[in-house]
Amino acid sequence: MTDKLAILGGTPVKETPFPGYNTITDNEINAAVEVMKTGILSGYVANPGPEFLGGKWTLELEEEFKKLFNCKYAISVNSATSGLHAALAAAGVGPGDEVIVSPYSMSASATAAIMCGGTPVFVDIEPDTFCLQVEHVMAAITPRTKAIMAVNIFGLPADLTSLRKVADQNNLILVEDNAQAPAAKCAGSWTGTIGDMGIFSLNRHKTMQCGEGGVVITNDKTLAKRLRMVRNHGETVLPEWGDELRGHEDIVGYNYRLTEVQAAIAKPQVQRLHELNDHRIKLADYLSTQLQEIDFLSSPKIREDCTHVYYLYPMIFHPDKINISRDRFIEAMKAEGMPVSNYVRPLYHIPLYTNKCGNHPSYDPSKNPVVEKLWKETMIVTPICHPPLSKEDIDLFVNAIKKIASSSEML
Repeated sequence: MTDKLAILGGTPVKETPFPGYNTITDNEINAAVEVMKTGILSGYVANPGPEFLGGKWTLELEEEFKKLFNCKYAISVNSATSGLHAALAAAGVGPGDEVIVSPYSMSASATAAIMCGGTPVFVDIEPDTFCLQVEHVMAAITPRTKAIMAVNIFGLPADLTSLRKVADQNNLILVEDNAQAPAAKCAGSWTGTIGDMGIFSLNRHKTMQCGEGGVVITNDKTLAKRLRMVRNHGETVLPEWGDELRGHEDIVGYNYRLTEVQAAIAKPQVQRLHELNDHRIKLADYLSTQLQEIDFLSSPKIREDCTHVYYLYPMIFHPDKINISRDRFIEAMKAEGMPVSNYVRPLYHIPLYTNKCGNHPSYDPSKNPVVEKLWKETMIVTPICHPPLSKEDIDLFVNAIKKIASSSEML
């Protein structure tokens, strides 16, 4: 290619923005309208009785999750962040307790521990799948460790089989932050079902979405009971339900309730989850094939006996194979109209952790060399595989890469 690079004043490969992410159909719209016509926009009351568990649509949404993931309990909440906090609260995490978690994740994966009065303990991650490194998890366990938070990042399961064994051997709760990997599989099981609790997101950017929302699934009756108490001011029902809730007086309840409108929108999204994932997988597979001829970018590795559902498509940039830096390459791609970025700042670089959490030894960047390299030099993510984008959009993406590669000496 000989076209002048857009970053140097040339014409971009894509002169108009790609279509925004939108998976809403008439099914979701009609469901929302049906709720609006009833005038009952929330089914909750923080008092003993059936309404403590929610309304018609939230209960139906929970049933859809139970059916899809073949689990005993599903507890809807108003965000995955709420779900993460509720899960750790249900697990009994409190002051002095530690939760092992990846520092390469959205902040809520770790702040959930702080919200319970606990301490997030960061461990380095695998360099090719970006999930918790099991050996580092084992080394980080102390008498204060209460739980392991496994983040199934970008759409790929963590090494959940090994982490399950580690948790069981050490009497720890395993929580799956499954916001980015709904209906991925690990060793034949759905993500979200291998941990003691699995948290799903219904945020506007996620594969299933209703604006804001989340669901926690579990097969443990006691955890389900505690999750429901955290969700809806559970302390208010203790006097009347004392025998049933005896031993759970430590729970502080919040308002983590999902509205009926949100639940109504989410229900058909859950029913379409496999369809929504299939769209991403087909585009991701096509992009991976196209990238085989690009030596300075590596496509995602898929863990053995697992599936990837590509909430984002991660690529490893190899600066030794092209004469520009990762950051300059990202700038050039953006100039060509392509949606690319680095991923999140490692959490231990956020002042909250060093200021509030007593500067735990795991917050030292030198303890997390894989995360540091990914953040500073090699990670690139793109949402180019999400609906309603197509193979033609992938072709434009690859053309932009080749255009930059052919003129990289100009940068």
